[in-house]
Amino acid sequence: MKPRRVLIAAGAALALGGAAFGVWNSSWLKLETVQVTGNHHATTQQVQAAAALSPGVRLTAVSSAQVSARVSALPWVADATVTHVLPSRIRISVRERTPAALVQAGAGAHTYLVDHSGVVLQDGGAGYPLIAGLPLTVSYPGDRLSFPAFGAAMGLLDAFPPELKARLAWVNAPSPDLLGVILTDKTAITYGTADSLPEKNYDLTTLLAAGKPYASIDVRSPTHPAATAR
Repeated sequence: MKPRRVLIAAGAALALGGAAFGVWNSSWLKLETVQVTGNHHATTQQVQAAAALSPGVRLTAVSSAQVSARVSALPWVADATVTHVLPSRIRISVRERTPAALVQAGAGAHTYLVDHSGVVLQDGGAGYPLIAGLPLTVSYPGDRLSFPAFGAAMGLLDAFPPELKARLAWVNAPSPDLLGVILTDKTAITYGTADSLPEKNYDLTTLLAAGKPYASIDVRSPTHPAATAR
């Protein structure tokens, strides 16, 4: 390519680059709409409020990472992806947490809905396994339960025999070493720790398969389960 053509091509590239840079940084790219997708429990208004984006702000002044961090602080939001959609829109794609259990506060009737990691999603709820006995007095949406007994109780719930889940009333978890389950017919099952759960559950299902009514079943020692007839 002749020198003159090289200069012309280089000049054109610089001009185009300068024009693109000028457009990207111009006041023309002003925010008009904040679109929210993927949310079911966190309302669109809550997500938009957490994003804290003012109409008319230049899109180039919006930090995706900062907006994502603010939205992800909402109790129901696990993470948020923020996308600039030219010329005037920000799209926030939300992935929400999955409810896993209800936890009871103290000996009272107040409960909190939590996800598997212990993040408190909301006050109350229904349709999820209940964990009682935790050293919990009060909590707020967004808090994370860090009790070892909670983790042990979730491990027990994860491993609980599917064929018995409809008969589960609640899990009692005052400590990781004192786990127990109450069935809907008031049968009390003592697990102790969350160790050897497959073996303990095998003993439990074998005893219950006989159809006899039990007041209590103790599977703390998988090789020597014990049961008391009702």
